[in-house]
Amino acid sequence: MDNGGKKTVEFLIETQGELQKVAWPTKYELVGSTVVVLVSVVVIGIFVLGVDWFVSIIMGYIGVL
Repeated sequence: MDNGGKKTVEFLIETQGELQKVAWPTKYELVGSTVVVLVSVVVIGIFVLGVDWFVSIIMGYIGVL
């Protein structure tokens, strides 16, 4: 095996070792985090929608739109 092949094998072995050290979330933690992200996206989306609507109304009153 050439030097590049040895480095690749070494990299893959080290990667496997590092992945075994990772503290993977439980199913409960994963579902909880997903819910938090989805709720945050919806709340921020509604906020941006409201700001856009408000700015559109203001721009309409001053004649820009």
